[in-house]
Amino acid sequence: MAENRSENRWDYRHFTAMQSVLDRVTAREIMRAYFQVAIRHGKTEHNTIGYSGYRLDENPRTRILIGSYNDKRAQKFSREIRRLAEALGIPLSKDRNAVGEWETAAGGGVQAVGAGAGVASVNADLIIIDDPIGSRDDAESQAKRDQVWDWLTNDILARCEPHTAVVMTMSRWHQDDPAGRLKDQQSSRWHILDLPAEAEENDPLGRAVGEPLWPELRGADWLAEKREELGAYGFASLLQGRPRPREGGMFKWSWWQVLEEVPRSGPMIRYWDLAGTEPKGKSHDPDFSAGALLCRMPDQRTAIVDVARARKSIAARDQWLEEVCRADLEKYRGRVKWWIETEAGIAGEERTQLLVRRLQSCGMAVSTEHPTGKKIHRAEPLASKAEAGNVVLCPGEWRDAFRAEAADFPNGKHDDQIDAAAGADAKLAVRHTATTSTFYV
Repeated sequence: MAENRSENRWDYRHFTAMQSVLDRVTAREIMRAYFQVAIRHGKTEHNTIGYSGYRLDENPRTRILIGSYNDKRAQKFSREIRRLAEALGIPLSKDRNAVGEWETAAGGGVQAVGAGAGVASVNADLIIIDDPIGSRDDAESQAKRDQVWDWLTNDILARCEPHTAVVMTMSRWHQDDPAGRLKDQQSSRWHILDLPAEAEENDPLGRAVGEPLWPELRGADWLAEKREELGAYGFASLLQGRPRPREGGMFKWSWWQVLEEVPRSGPMIRYWDLAGTEPKGKSHDPDFSAGALLCRMPDQRTAIVDVARARKSIAARDQWLEEVCRADLEKYRGRVKWWIETEAGIAGEERTQLLVRRLQSCGMAVSTEHPTGKKIHRAEPLASKAEAGNVVLCPGEWRDAFRAEAADFPNGKHDDQIDAAAGADAKLAVRHTATTSTFYV
């Protein structure tokens, strides 16, 4: 194959690593393979164009389905594979030779489809999905991510025959992009080869940390240029395959100070960001209800004491909130007050008022509000305090999940914990401003 595609040297180590996996796909040892590879590192030329030509050369009866983010892109791949097939001397059919669907004389060939295009049946021996998301705008759209995921799972994967192998190569854009969902929900069914542009710990190629993936063509200078062009988030996504900078986005991981005990004095607010939907199957990922308990310490630092988080039906959620309420009163009576975001709509307001009366009957002081402004703006004061080293995290199993969500914010799949913490911090700030002498002795 190399003599027919001489634009790159195919013996570089990342090509060799990818080829090793593809050889196992050919041998049917691996039926689903996902390649997470930095942009501009030859993954399309190798995995989509070159491997398709190789399979057709080995067996001209092989039927290949090519998918990408739109029809034009998929057809471009189809055209290049056809050119490679011609260069390899594979006899092609004269009857079916459209750019989007063509055949070999032996009955194999290529069909090209864009993400979202209907596929009546998947009559393929090999499916290759190359970048089903093609732009930052699409990646940031929840509706577009859902559409592409439904196409991939329902139109493509669900219709595979038992013998159909699937190869997906994708640059990462977002925590919740198709690759992110695949890794979250189906990782046990896929062989994953993760090749970031700069090596990290436990690199699959044995590189030293920070070593470039393709030093001959994409070395340190090229990577520095891309880091400047793309910014921290773009570089972390497209070059490293991590849809956030490793140290965090709006909230850096290193900002969070750790306190190994709960403050013994200071007012407390638990603020709730409510949801009311249970997960329905592995592919359903609804919002959480989250309540962050914060304390303003005598030295004016803010302690995040606890974060309660669950996904339940409305009835089960309200019962759970009552249990958390009673626990807070038992531990912090006289120090703690609750705030709850009012649910949207008339029915939501009525549910909120019923919940408030239920919690007040337990002895909790409860207030409600309709939050205003964007969540990212509401979180800015908390981020500023954390950056200055004035936010501490108390002991609890919730800490890592909270820090992980904070590192993803505002581009992660969920933001309920951050929204709740920011709400509690804002209420403590108002309370402190109004009654400083009461709370700070």
